[in-house]
Amino acid sequence: MSLPGKIRRARPASGLSSLPSLSSHHVGTRYAATSGTWPGWKSARRLSSGRIDKTARIHVARSDINGGNTATITISNPSKLNIVNIELLQDLADQCQELSKDTSLRVVILTGGPTNEGKAPSFIGGMDIAEMHQLSSPAAARELITHVHKACKALRDLPVPVIARVDGFCLGAGLEIMAACDLRICTEGSTFGMPEVKIGIPSVVEAALLPSLIGIGRTRRLLYLAENIDAPKAERWGLVESVVRSKSELDDAVADWSGKIAQMGPLAIRSQKRLMQKWENCTVDEGVQAGVEAFAEAFEDGGEEPRQLMARFVNRRR
Repeated sequence: MSLPGKIRRARPASGLSSLPSLSSHHVGTRYAATSGTWPGWKSARRLSSGRIDKTARIHVARSDINGGNTATITISNPSKLNIVNIELLQDLADQCQELSKDTSLRVVILTGGPTNEGKAPSFIGGMDIAEMHQLSSPAAARELITHVHKACKALRDLPVPVIARVDGFCLGAGLEIMAACDLRICTEGSTFGMPEVKIGIPSVVEAALLPSLIGIGRTRRLLYLAENIDAPKAERWGLVESVVRSKSELDDAVADWSGKIAQMGPLAIRSQKRLMQKWENCTVDEGVQAGVEAFAEAFEDGGEEPRQLMARFVNRRR
């Protein structure tokens, strides 16, 4: 709802020079953006009035952090606090599904693009209310909200960890999209809220993830009162994992976590994500058994990855 070491950047496509990027002072981390074969900005969006909105776009940039293939997905709707609509949500789902095919991918970063001058920073300001205002039947409402779910599910289905890089407003559908990510880092000036009941609709789809993140009582408070909370409270509640003071520190933190993930066993980190998702929807006993099977699967090829990584410890000088 509305209301890394030295960095070598790829040449941006026309009009993309203001895309958020990791700052250039990360000591010891290598970040080499590459153009690759991924689609750039998606084509223009048609507004409810019939006019074409040429600013609402999804962009995927490929990079290398500590030897790890990384993708950064940017949601950009600069004149409207990066709110999303059906077409943007479909583009987001499509991009995630395409990324999921890349067996060399190590981590994904999701962020909001810069907003227009004079507007507050925003991760995702929510769903386009103008688009929702046109809904006039259960079928149309079901179609729209299913797009929100499909975008969130596509993020959750990515086989590698997804880090939400949050600066500014994170409201409604934006908060649900953030909740669908594996890890969340925000600036201290960020604001979080679920204002749906204020405009006559319930908070739905991936709002169902909130009780496991912040507890059922705090979820009721967030949804029933439709109140915004600040970043420190979001961290205390468990809605985000880390709060930093500035955008430069946000870049540092994202680069640090991405670099650490890139240093892990690539098969192990994918296995761990599958296991984490299994644990969300099973009993303790089922989770334990799933872990036994995941451990065994690590040695299906004779344990090439764990043996290689364990050798660093076994063979190190003491």
